[in-house]
Amino acid sequence: MSPAVMDPQVHAGLASVALESASLLVSASLRIAADTQRVLYALAIPEYMEAWLQLPEMERIECHPCRRSFDRFRITTFSCGGRKGWIDVSCILSKPDKITYIWDVDCGKTRSKSLVNIRLRGDRSRCTLKLQHRGFCDHPEVEWYSRIWDLSLGNLRELMEGCGSA
Repeated sequence: MSPAVMDPQVHAGLASVALESASLLVSASLRIAADTQRVLYALAIPEYMEAWLQLPEMERIECHPCRRSFDRFRITTFSCGGRKGWIDVSCILSKPDKITYIWDVDCGKTRSKSLVNIRLRGDRSRCTLKLQHRGFCDHPEVEWYSRIWDLSLGNLRELMEGCGSA
């Protein structure tokens, strides 16, 4: 058997996102000069996600927690002045260093589910984030999510490092 074919890596100077063709997987690794607990809050609280999550071709997003469940929220996407779709997200925190999202995406024409695993390592002054997102149907979907994570993790790093440690 031959090893999995890797597509070229995408670099924004902040995050390295790799596309693995054989398993339709997006993976990323990022070092952030910030308290691991602060990064965890930014990843797990819907209102904080609005500050760093960026979807390609979307003007803005809104994140709203579900009223009946503290671990579910909806990301609504807007472009050209109107609502374009939504992502229902289930957020599972396990241990103090692991987050799992189940993304249920409805973009009008199609609907898909995928799984995001994020692991954090570090302390009060630095954090290493490792992300794997899987469950895609095709390569265009993988490329779209690769762009999401490249843009979003760059934003997260800038936000966390810009806030300082105060």
